[in-house]
Amino acid sequence: MKKKFNKMTGILICITFAVFLLFIKDNVNNIWGGICNFTSILTPFIYGFGIAYILNFPYRFFQNKVFGKIKSPRFRKINKPVSLIVTYLVVFGLAAFFISILIPELSTNVSILAKNIPSYVKSFKEITGAIQTWLNEKLHINVSFLDSFNSFIASTIKSVSNLPDFTQKVYFAAVNTAGVVIDWTMGFIMSIYMLGSKEFLCNQLKRFGAAFLPTKWMPTIYEIINVSDDKCGKFIVGKILDSSIIGLMVFIYMSLRGLPYALLISVIVAVCNLIPFFGPFIGGIPSAMLLLLVNPAYCLEFIIMIIVFQQIDGNFIGPKIVGSQVGLVGFWSLFSVIAAGGLFGLPGMILGTPIFAAIYTLVGRKMSARIAMKGESAERVINTKVIESSSLTNVKSKKNKNKDKTEKKEENKEDNTESSDE
Repeated sequence: MKKKFNKMTGILICITFAVFLLFIKDNVNNIWGGICNFTSILTPFIYGFGIAYILNFPYRFFQNKVFGKIKSPRFRKINKPVSLIVTYLVVFGLAAFFISILIPELSTNVSILAKNIPSYVKSFKEITGAIQTWLNEKLHINVSFLDSFNSFIASTIKSVSNLPDFTQKVYFAAVNTAGVVIDWTMGFIMSIYMLGSKEFLCNQLKRFGAAFLPTKWMPTIYEIINVSDDKCGKFIVGKILDSSIIGLMVFIYMSLRGLPYALLISVIVAVCNLIPFFGPFIGGIPSAMLLLLVNPAYCLEFIIMIIVFQQIDGNFIGPKIVGSQVGLVGFWSLFSVIAAGGLFGLPGMILGTPIFAAIYTLVGRKMSARIAMKGESAERVINTKVIESSSLTNVKSKKNKNKDKTEKKEENKEDNTESSDE
């Protein structure tokens, strides 16, 4: 009776789950819309958490390394608020200082670029025409790059010249920009509360977990949080510092050499360098194309400079700042960037590698624990080559034969004992 009841329970669970999946399938657009609306409401909190998480590193530095050395009992009471105020003043003061320098120079670079676009378009046509002529003569083929380029330019000019559509696009862009500014402002305010009361909030989360979650889950949850913090936090802060150094190096070199658009290109390179693996290509290719339109010699010099700086970054600067926090081989780094970028866009390309590294570490620990639990049999499977898998089959058959023999011996013993009792 109990077996039938358990069987019926399993069937009912499967039917309920199937109905639930069908419901999601039929209402996937409404469910996804609700998730997006809920996420948009939480956007300031997400921004605030991100700001507080990044600023937690300098906050701990000021709290423990700088003001923590002051042994005055009175100052210890105000150590936290003073560290919090100094953290925000230093970080956002430096950010405001650099922005006040960057924005005017960037606007100058962009205005110069806008003025020179007609000459750059003409130069691009000449270079493309030369390449097209060479290919048609040497390879005896008929390719036409200029037709597609001219159609692209014509469609772009037409879309810009269509005043109502263009005005509407500008309006929506302005509204979206205002919404982003409001979200970031609210996120900044939320980050102050989060960072100032992080001990209280963490204690509340621990109490919630202890009250409503099974106690046996808590060590696993703590392990996930610790690994994620170790892989993601240090990687993000280190990558920001590393990219800033690379951008500064590019700006100094281009300024000393007198290359055009030094600040604009250095900002592009620094921002794109946040993306693992593909970042140098994403930032370097358009910058090289821009310099190619100005002067091919500038383009060649820039490519050599980027290659040299990336070698310096990969072998000296990166390991010193970021360290080996990720711990992924090249294949898994490439996989994480492509997969996360395809799912979540630019944020996925930046955060995909450390998040995947955390998952990789947790799965690796679980895998090692289960292999150790299985013991010698698992080690034999690992050390056996695929082409020698027949040896495992022979071992398994021998084990089965020995097991059958021992079972027969035990049966014979039981028969003998029964006969002797009779």
